[in-house]
Amino acid sequence: MLRLVLALCLLCLSSFAMAGDGQPNTYRVAIDNKAWRAHVVADVWQESDVLSMFNIMSADGLPNGQADLVENMRVTDASGAPVALKSLGSGDFEVQGKRRLHLDYTVKLEHDTHPWPAGMEEVSYRTDEGLMVTGAALFFADGDVAFADPIRVTFDLPKGWRANTPWTEVDARTFDVASRRELTSNALFLGTADASTFEAGGVQLTLVLGKRYLPAKPRFERLLRTQLQSYFDLFGGAPRSKRYLIVINEDASGDGGAFASSFSQFIQGDADARNEVIWGYVMAHELLHFWNGLTIVPTDWHEEWFKEGATDYLTIATLAKNGLIDAPLLFKRLENVPRRALIARHAQGLSMTVREAGKDKQPNRQLVYGGGSLAALALDVELRKRSADRVGLPDLLREMRRQFGQAGQTYDLDDIVRIAGELTDSDFRPFLAQAVESTGDFDIRPAFSALGLRMDSFVEEMYVSREPGAGQAERMRFDAIFVPEGPQGTK
Repeated sequence: MLRLVLALCLLCLSSFAMAGDGQPNTYRVAIDNKAWRAHVVADVWQESDVLSMFNIMSADGLPNGQADLVENMRVTDASGAPVALKSLGSGDFEVQGKRRLHLDYTVKLEHDTHPWPAGMEEVSYRTDEGLMVTGAALFFADGDVAFADPIRVTFDLPKGWRANTPWTEVDARTFDVASRRELTSNALFLGTADASTFEAGGVQLTLVLGKRYLPAKPRFERLLRTQLQSYFDLFGGAPRSKRYLIVINEDASGDGGAFASSFSQFIQGDADARNEVIWGYVMAHELLHFWNGLTIVPTDWHEEWFKEGATDYLTIATLAKNGLIDAPLLFKRLENVPRRALIARHAQGLSMTVREAGKDKQPNRQLVYGGGSLAALALDVELRKRSADRVGLPDLLREMRRQFGQAGQTYDLDDIVRIAGELTDSDFRPFLAQAVESTGDFDIRPAFSALGLRMDSFVEEMYVSREPGAGQAERMRFDAIFVPEGPQGTK
């Protein structure tokens, strides 16, 4: 048996190696002095017949998204002969594969002049301290077959600039990249902004701050260290990637986006104690995606509700548990959860199921996040009720990380149902069908009641409060999820 296993392993390794030619895949990125153009020269193995840019988002005037900002594209083979490309749309090009290609092209760095559906913080933007740019805005790679051979990226930058990446540093200008996903699905910051590196929650974190946010650096680091350690404990270990980059700059949107080993965040105005309820929440949410979404990965868009909704709910719970939001803010957050679902159903008129809403997440955002948060909160409560408070949502997530935390493994609703059933010896299919596969309003009042809470509402007005007559079991359940332990808690 051992010989058979070893033989199969060797066969898999040899098959994997045959997908390349044994030579490194290299990219050289040169940024001009005004950060208006990026000149990219790449030497890559092309296995399939599709050459692609990834994570394409169409925008007004850019039907092919960031690929429409590429110009002067020239492709040659190993002998220097021109290679024909045929555009397939959305950043994909048909090309003859199973050979090494030399790419030479320019990217116009004007992404911040276009209205991207998910925001420019998920594509690219410029500041007076440099350039935030994602791999998806810079790099082409094989669209169907991941690279088998090493990937190395070198930057030629304006004087005084440095490259901040989540990749493995070879020297100040050169980085080794673990995979195509790490290459194309990450934020980078190239410039002069302040950068500091520290370890927390099992990861090495580099924090890049625009100059407006340097005075708030201790505030950022406190939240990052606290939340990362909580997530490490919640999921039972570190996320898949061990090196992360966070880029923070100013913009009125106040939004953020998570990538394979990084996230990019905007803050409106200064970062202080008063608006930490906004930017701190966004930051804590995106950090949690390093585990839920990037380590535990759904099979497809059907489970966006869990990726976003469980993340939103657990962000609320951990911020409260860590004492980073007080009781009044906690109840405001809990009131927002059903309000978002109500807005989706009755103001936007969204009639699909919560699962179906994930197919087009941005316009259906209130249903994905709001409906997903409702379902996650109710799922946590139901797990606790059915197990006499022996297990909850954290236990389900730890088991999901154990089963699906490796590259190439994904989960779907059936897996959530199965694991929840195994944890409680009960059938969660009818419960989750009502929560995320129905088209009507999901009643969260029973879940609130099981936490010793009461919700009063009229149209869009929601008021959540402690129920004075709640039993000990309900009060203890609420405390276990939301109340800090020790002197700052209210137990």
